[in-house]
Amino acid sequence: MDRIIVKDLEVYGYHGVFAEEKKLGQLFLVTVDMVTNLEPAGYLDSLECTIDYGRICDDIKTVLTEKSYDLIEAAAMAIIEKLFTNYAAVFTIKALVKKPWAPLGHHLKYVAVELERSRADRGDCSVG
Repeated sequence: MDRIIVKDLEVYGYHGVFAEEKKLGQLFLVTVDMVTNLEPAGYLDSLECTIDYGRICDDIKTVLTEKSYDLIEAAAMAIIEKLFTNYAAVFTIKALVKKPWAPLGHHLKYVAVELERSRADRGDCSVG
């Protein structure tokens, strides 16, 4: 099956358990890997036959800026739900949410969660 991948989209958000995180905000990096059928787009060379990558980015940004989450696990799940809702032709979505400025008192590149869900897991059989 084919994939659309958006890697390390930068979004500034106000997520975290600590009050300072919700007040000051921080950078989040989001990668999504969406399994879909890209054969028509490959043959017809038409945006109408695929998913607009800019819209995917806009949807991710909307999820991370409209609401504050305590956990990046919840943010990742909300991203997956939004993308499934907006793109019926997507079969599987993997969302990786990185938090490079996590206030843990340790030097690290980032902490992250990665969730993967398929439309079948949701009980939603509409894939057209």
